[in-house]
Amino acid sequence: MFIGAFLSLLVLVFILVAGNALRDKLTQFMEGQLSLKFMLEMLGLLLPYAVKYALPPALLTGILLGLGRLSADSEITAMRANGFGLGNLATPIFLLAFLLAGICFYINSWAAPNARTQYKTLLARTAQENPLFFFQPGTFIKDFPGYILYVGDFDGKELRDFWVWSTAGHENKPDEQNRIRQAMRFETSQIEYEPETNTLVLTPRNLHVEVNDKDDPENFQGDYRPGMAGSTVLRFNLDERGQDLGIRRKPSMLTFDELIKSRQQLSRISQPSEEEQKKLLETNMQLQTNASMACSVIAFAAIGIPLAIRTGRRETIANAVVAIGLALGYYVILILLGLLENRPELRPDLLTWAPNLLFVLIGLALVRRIG
Repeated sequence: MFIGAFLSLLVLVFILVAGNALRDKLTQFMEGQLSLKFMLEMLGLLLPYAVKYALPPALLTGILLGLGRLSADSEITAMRANGFGLGNLATPIFLLAFLLAGICFYINSWAAPNARTQYKTLLARTAQENPLFFFQPGTFIKDFPGYILYVGDFDGKELRDFWVWSTAGHENKPDEQNRIRQAMRFETSQIEYEPETNTLVLTPRNLHVEVNDKDDPENFQGDYRPGMAGSTVLRFNLDERGQDLGIRRKPSMLTFDELIKSRQQLSRISQPSEEEQKKLLETNMQLQTNASMACSVIAFAAIGIPLAIRTGRRETIANAVVAIGLALGYYVILILLGLLENRPELRPDLLTWAPNLLFVLIGLALVRRIG
């Protein structure tokens, strides 16, 4: 059981870390935009965040693998016939679950928030030092409202074969039909980051411009004007892309001590505003979520022990699928409950314990069926 749980933890952590790291950073690393030191540091900072989600299903997988094989070989039946009851079998597993719950609480309340803050700081520092962090060669970028960007290649802070298509029409508003109104291409360009305005500033050279008819952009026989342009500067605000490089720590990035301090400060306000009430609820929800996710290890053990005995499957893949399915169900319920943060009258902070309670109740029902 212990070996199965440990191997499952390694696999799940690898999947979670690789998914976050390789999603959009591997290409930049291969292109030489990101250093090996940055990649290793980023992977290290993602580990606590991955472990907090991987540890509960890993223990569940270990329980299903270990007890499932014992049940399939009728060894549990033999043990019970010799006076070794279900309680004796479950006690060491629950002791391990309580130990892991304590470890999870530390990770959720201190290690993961600190790592998350350092991760955001690392990304912000890298983006400020190297604005090309936001671009990938050969990729169309549609994150800036009213623009479509494309870059062919990089060389240091130099952009090569860069295209900008503008869909902005009258009053600089994006065209409702997303029609191209202006196209710009430049062979090379310097790119800089302007921290005061959170803006990327491009200074193109050899700029080619094509301006389409303002009333009928798709009519190239009308007021269509191709040509060259002199020196110009293009500015793309990262706030519009949702890339605020200033580190604004959300409740999920605060440690247990910081959350308690924030809750005390907000609770002392005699007539809190709507925004302050929302912050207080978010703080309470984060505190309860950290605790409930730590205790999910115990809830997974409560449902895993009788489920493994009742199903009695020795197949590794089948048990892993069941464990992942239950884990996904747990996290989906938790995410759905998080959507109630705008309904304080429903006490969404306390409802974060609902998935744990549900798993424990299902486990008790399975125990009664075992008899």
